[in-house]
Amino acid sequence: MTEGTESIGEPVSPRPPLDRFFKITERGSSVRREFLAALTTFATMSYVLAVHPMILSAAGMDQAALITVTALAAAIFSLVMGLLANLPIAQAPGMGSNAYFAFGIVLTMGVPWEAALGMVFYCGIAFLILTVTGIREILLRAFPHGLKVSLTVGIGLFIAGVGLKSSGIVVGAPDPVLVTLGSMQNPAVIISFVGLVLMLVLQRYKVPGAIILSIAAMTIVGCFVEVAGAEGAVAPMTQLPASPVAMPAGFGDLFLALDLGYLWSNFSFAFPIVLSLLFIDLFSSLVAMQAICQRGDLVNEDGTMYAPKRALSADALATTGGALLGTSTTNCYIESAAGVEAGGRTGLVGVFICGFFLIALFLNPLILVIPPAATAPALILLGLLMFSEVMQIDFKDPVVGAPAALTIVLMPITTISDGLAIGMIVYVLLALLAGRAKEVSLLSWILGGSFMAYYAFV
Repeated sequence: MTEGTESIGEPVSPRPPLDRFFKITERGSSVRREFLAALTTFATMSYVLAVHPMILSAAGMDQAALITVTALAAAIFSLVMGLLANLPIAQAPGMGSNAYFAFGIVLTMGVPWEAALGMVFYCGIAFLILTVTGIREILLRAFPHGLKVSLTVGIGLFIAGVGLKSSGIVVGAPDPVLVTLGSMQNPAVIISFVGLVLMLVLQRYKVPGAIILSIAAMTIVGCFVEVAGAEGAVAPMTQLPASPVAMPAGFGDLFLALDLGYLWSNFSFAFPIVLSLLFIDLFSSLVAMQAICQRGDLVNEDGTMYAPKRALSADALATTGGALLGTSTTNCYIESAAGVEAGGRTGLVGVFICGFFLIALFLNPLILVIPPAATAPALILLGLLMFSEVMQIDFKDPVVGAPAALTIVLMPITTISDGLAIGMIVYVLLALLAGRAKEVSLLSWILGGSFMAYYAFV
């Protein structure tokens, strides 16, 4: 039965306004169940409060302010998703896009972080236009499945590489070797390695909040492990704060810091980066939303999720609003599936999640003392989980498999935008030469030609 229909002749008893607004009874849930589902989702995704600020701080952004921005972005836009789309889907700054933002766009390409925030803002505006007009779903169908999946896989390798480097498990090496193993006697490396194994074990047994539990455990271990500081002084890896709670840090210089003029003054250089940001989120959000809704039976008779345009609009607003707050792309979290498994069926989950993240604002001192060795395993694990999607690619078909493989390889060793561009160019050329030009959508031809022109003239 499509949502919103009622059986004729059945008496309808009065329900509280909260129940009617979120359709709690209609979807077979209760306020208590929605609360527990929200708590489950929050436990599984709360690692974002530690990991995301650590990643963006590498780009020169203030880490304490980033904790505040991260919590507020997660709170505000989880609430927006709940109220606008009535779906149990949480939103927060996305893993993958944040690593690309900090290590790809800012550190590798030399783009100021303010300009990078401006690019994220433009992506959010583009998302909103594409969603309202219905073009976003058309675009998703225009690309071969293998190339869409290769973006997730390539970003996964990129994230895992960032985690391996920040943990010290791998270090740079002279040419032609890219990296080599770090010192396995280094306490930070040992803690990172143990943390990764612990996360994998907890994931194996489906323990809720596996990532944040491992981060907490390794942070506690760090209290008893001494390491050499910047000036050679030996001190515990984890420095305990004077108080576990405090008033939230301010926005620093992050709020409304985005540079909207950089794209237009450096268009030939910046436009491919904007396209990369666009495509990273374009495919992932709808796929994740559909998977979560399918799991919770929040789909119509034709298999489409409830209120897709409202959900995608909430996603677009999160990207735009997150950039205004001072963070990279904010989108839906696949960890919401844990809350759905716990019984969450309505947007009331987002309301409760909003409250949990607002409370977390006051735990700033505890989050700041978490050492990189404790958070690095989370990046490695997330990268491995994203890489597992490689099984969906049909490598037996060279027209799609070869460009997908090339995209996957190039993303972590060059840039994500270059990997996307070269993969698209190779795809359209192979399809043309293999006599399969009719399989290529008009949009793919346009993008492939645009990328070729970019590399030929820039």
